[in-house]
Amino acid sequence: MDAVSFLKAVRPLVVVTCKMERVIIATGDVITKDIPFVSRTGVNLEATDVNELYTNAVDKMMESMAIFLSLGSGWRFVAVQKLDINTVKYEPVKGSSYIPLPKYLADKKAIINLKNEDSQCFKWCLARALNPVGRDSERVTKELRKQAEELNWNGITFPVTLNEIDKFERNNTALSINVFGHEERFFYPLQISKHERKDVVDLLLISNDSTNHYCLVNNLSRLLLSQVSNNQKSRLFCRRCLNNFRSKEALDKHKRYCNQHEAVRPECPNLVRS
Repeated sequence: MDAVSFLKAVRPLVVVTCKMERVIIATGDVITKDIPFVSRTGVNLEATDVNELYTNAVDKMMESMAIFLSLGSGWRFVAVQKLDINTVKYEPVKGSSYIPLPKYLADKKAIINLKNEDSQCFKWCLARALNPVGRDSERVTKELRKQAEELNWNGITFPVTLNEIDKFERNNTALSINVFGHEERFFYPLQISKHERKDVVDLLLISNDSTNHYCLVNNLSRLLLSQVSNNQKSRLFCRRCLNNFRSKEALDKHKRYCNQHEAVRPECPNLVRS
């Protein structure tokens, strides 16, 4: 295997260890430390822009160094001591066979769980989102199969991985697709579309010990509301950070700033109750 092939389908992490020093004013002593500055973990695939991957890594390490220097104590950069590139095999998350919804998810009445007998749950979710029905919405019918073929599936393999969704959006330019995960009744973004398009489709990826499965979210507010409030009034959610708003005007104002950043997984504090 050549070097180029080896570096494909991996998650690289770059660590630059820098020699930093500061002078203690009272004594004149010089203190030196080797400080590691770490990039974000990226994903290098066949379609990845390596220059963009490199730029993002450098930006993150420079940001970390700037934060370190801004903390005070008179530290200054002296030299780069070493550069490490750590890689692990990238095994993307895929949606595959049917999994029944846990009761607490089913009780939300916010999810359509297509009962597929194949590995194409992503396809049936997209088709159902664009072709809603009043009853038996979880059935993969002959009509739904025909409707699914109206979409462009060129180059898409099944089960569909998260990193293939960008390709699917390029094939279908009227669609924006977002995927959320969940853990112990807590929801977070897995894949958020870079586009604001006519048709927005929200999916939930659930899993068991052997497989993963895409479900269609047909009411995002109802799905997420219990995570942020005991008030049952509908809220509007920012899909990138899952902050909630009472009005579209407030959400639109927030999105002008939030869209400049990567999607985040919010962390809820542990509350001590008396």
